[in-house]
Amino acid sequence: GLERFSHIWLLPSFPLNTNTRFVPKVHPPRLRGRSIGLFASRAPQRPNPIGLSLVRLERVEGDTLHLSGVDLVDGTPILDVKPYIPESDCVPGASAGWTEDAPFAAMKVAFEPRALEDIAAAEARLKTSGIRELLTQILSQDIRNPRDKAQNKEGRDLGFFLLDFEARFSVSRGTAAVLRLETGSKMHKKERRTPPA
Repeated sequence: GLERFSHIWLLPSFPLNTNTRFVPKVHPPRLRGRSIGLFASRAPQRPNPIGLSLVRLERVEGDTLHLSGVDLVDGTPILDVKPYIPESDCVPGASAGWTEDAPFAAMKVAFEPRALEDIAAAEARLKTSGIRELLTQILSQDIRNPRDKAQNKEGRDLGFFLLDFEARFSVSRGTAAVLRLETGSKMHKKERRTPPA
């Protein structure tokens, strides 16, 4: 009967989360450097490695679920699947807490010619579309850590992983410019936390 639902909840386990200590306060990007209690956020630094993700159920084929809108790394273990039931999962008039006072940033996003070529190649390789729009949605929210002075230096080459590539970008005068997409790179958390020379 799951195929009759348009959306489902996934409860994933995050085995790649290397946080080893409980951090009671976190700094969500929307708060631009201010802190909030961990349980008043969706930060990944949880006392347990369990997540919650709402995704669209495209179709069911045998014991395989075809999903879209998934924000998980390939191979992430799924602990449970639950149907999204609008009448009980959506509460009319619910309070959004501190997020009502802290809207996402609205940054302009531009694309270098090399990035447009890389996007076309990635869409052909992955047999998908909409990568440019997805990158625009992500970067328009200014994903840089406001507490990291190195990340906020004008023109600095930054990156994040998405699908099977690393999106490289820089920010100057309030505009995030997508520079290129790099494939074959691997994320090493320790290296990324080491300040550049």
